[in-house]
Amino acid sequence: MLWKEVREKHPSKWLVLEALKFHQMDDKFVIEDFELLSIFDKPVDAYTEYRSLHRQHPNKEILFADAEMPVLEIPTSYRAITFNGL
Repeated sequence: MLWKEVREKHPSKWLVLEALKFHQMDDKFVIEDFELLSIFDKPVDAYTEYRSLHRQHPNKEILFADAEMPVLEIPTSYRAITFNGL
């Protein structure tokens, strides 16, 4: 799935995603491919869904993101997300 398309389709939304392909570059994880799982108006709702899915599927790379982010990159210092592959 392309981040640009998701951003255009869901502006001003909070999204819960599963990272399918990603790599680490400098101090961030760059998400190359993902599956869109859920869409929310409020960040607290996206976070609640993220936590629930992360507990149910601890080996999957679940994350939440603001659709206003121009590039889907997550700082490595962001402790709420663990990337098991890196």
